[in-house]
Amino acid sequence: MSKDRKGLNSTSLIRSYNVVSVLQTIYREGACSRTKLAEMTKMSPATVTRIISELLAQGIITEHGIGESSGGRKPILLKLSYDKLYIAGIQIRRDQVALGISDLKGTLMCKNSYSPFSLEPDALLRELVQEFESLVQKSKVKKEHLLGVGVAISGIVESEHGILLQSINLGWRDVNIAEILESDLDFPIVVENDANAAALAELWFGGAKDVRNFLFLKTSAGVGAGIIYDRKLLTGPRGMAGEIGHIPLHKNGRPCRCGQQGCLETYLYLPDVLKRYQAEAGKELRDCADLYTEADHGDPVAAAILEEVVETLSIAVSLGGGLLDLDMVVIGGEWANGSELLIKRLEHHFKLVLERSGLKKNFAVTYSSLGEDSDLLGAVGLFTQKWFSLPI
Repeated sequence: MSKDRKGLNSTSLIRSYNVVSVLQTIYREGACSRTKLAEMTKMSPATVTRIISELLAQGIITEHGIGESSGGRKPILLKLSYDKLYIAGIQIRRDQVALGISDLKGTLMCKNSYSPFSLEPDALLRELVQEFESLVQKSKVKKEHLLGVGVAISGIVESEHGILLQSINLGWRDVNIAEILESDLDFPIVVENDANAAALAELWFGGAKDVRNFLFLKTSAGVGAGIIYDRKLLTGPRGMAGEIGHIPLHKNGRPCRCGQQGCLETYLYLPDVLKRYQAEAGKELRDCADLYTEADHGDPVAAAILEEVVETLSIAVSLGGGLLDLDMVVIGGEWANGSELLIKRLEHHFKLVLERSGLKKNFAVTYSSLGEDSDLLGAVGLFTQKWFSLPI
């Protein structure tokens, strides 16, 4: 977070520099004594005692058991109250804005979603500020217990300064989301691409908690990937790591809206897939579940389209798994509602690739366990990662 932005130097108690250091240390250690806190944060015992007294009074931390003595009186251990610290998440898409407030364990206390009145950046963000204030009031969460806000958005993001460089989905370019929202909300803001955010949600709250290296493949409003490598988000120097939707995977494949042929998004973007089915079969389907049903009932058009989906996903999984030496690929979005047969076929395809290459390793493909809240919890995970994974 750059020095000219608000956030960790805010005058609010739990966002002051010293208090953040104390909370981060207790989080990392699990439980910590006052003496150890002073040693690890390099603060004076008097400063630590004052901060602890305030945090205890607010219920943000609790005294929890007695530690081992190194001589003298045994120390009292301090732990975080996970139900008294909260993070807000915001998901911005063309057709929907979603907001939620979560505790540190990824439990959404309340959430709301709405269709934006305007897609013009200033208007949308002004409306968002009003909806945020309304949600906080509805949640009854004290503002002083809210650590900050994560924003997940479709597009290329310069996350260090919270700037959306470009979003084809929204039609935005060079929008300083963090600066605008920090000014209006008076909370520290972290902004990231939605696929990256969803990958963090899987790392912190989902099915990849114990996985070091994995790829989250997002298949809803466009196609993108979030890469977790050695339990850290891999974004690249320009925030473009994981921008795989418009990489041509099929030579002389189907035409894509970007002007190329055979792009990954062409075969996985569900509205386009359903339009293709309607054009070839002469009837409408609502979602990918209907497509699976038609294929199971022997519909040759549905079966052929699903075969294209499986083939394309297999290429993407094998490319990512082999190139990055991954342990897992998590499928999120529309195609995460598919059948177990799809997952088994994707795993089988990549395992064949490994065997033919003479390589042996454990590898899994799975669906996201977070469902429709994946992006929203991803936005929460953004701030969780920013606050707690690294020292201040």
